[in-house]
Amino acid sequence: MAINTSGQWWVGDQPTDLAEYLKAFKTEGYEVDRFKLAHCSCGCEVFRLQADSNEGAAKGTCTSCGDVAFMGESDKYFASTTEAFKCIECRGDACNVGVGFSMYESESHYVRCLSVGVRCAQCGILGCIIDWKVGGGNEPGFLEKV
Repeated sequence: MAINTSGQWWVGDQPTDLAEYLKAFKTEGYEVDRFKLAHCSCGCEVFRLQADSNEGAAKGTCTSCGDVAFMGESDKYFASTTEAFKCIECRGDACNVGVGFSMYESESHYVRCLSVGVRCAQCGILGCIIDWKVGGGNEPGFLEKV
């Protein structure tokens, strides 16, 4: 099934719908060139997400094993003043997470900005919880830090 756009919110029936949503969202007005769906080393794709809009940082905690993963270089900037994901419709606090990367050039490894997309694990509503300019990201493994 495709993303349902007929209501007030876009609703996806699977985590991979985040790729299409973020491409339409266009972080900071830029095209999303690459997408990465978050999954824990235990195989789980559902997280509790916290975002720091002041610093441009986000981290997810696996709902299955409790492992924590920072998006991009968020571990360097994450502060104590964060906002936890809460679905705008059902108020669920668990979500699938995907990151869209806008690159300076399509074949480069330099990231212009990134956006952290969420899909409510309970009702499927899609959204973007945070986005920020990166202006780099050429470090080894940067695009894998999701």
